[in-house]
Amino acid sequence: MICEIRDWRTTEAALLAARASGDAPTLVTPPDAAAYYGAGYLAALQQKAREEFADVPFRLIVDCGDASGYALACLRAGVKLISMDPPNDKVADIARQMGAELVRRPT
Repeated sequence: MICEIRDWRTTEAALLAARASGDAPTLVTPPDAAAYYGAGYLAALQQKAREEFADVPFRLIVDCGDASGYALACLRAGVKLISMDPPNDKVADIARQMGAELVRRPT
């Protein structure tokens, strides 16, 4: 199950539905979300979701568009899964070194 999330309200709704159905969702931010929402907000959203829904296995992918600076800011803030279009090998290497991953945005 892939769910686009924008804020805590949409994140909570997706995770409540996943809890009820027993699914392990992939949560995806809108395109270029890192530029609009900021790394700190998205990392806090990830953390709150992990705390409030510890029983729901989920993945949160933060879309960083083509901005390596925003991608690196998200990694520094603690985001574990980022996507970029086009993919950036240098950012992917840095992500691996930080225990994170650059992934393809699901469609």
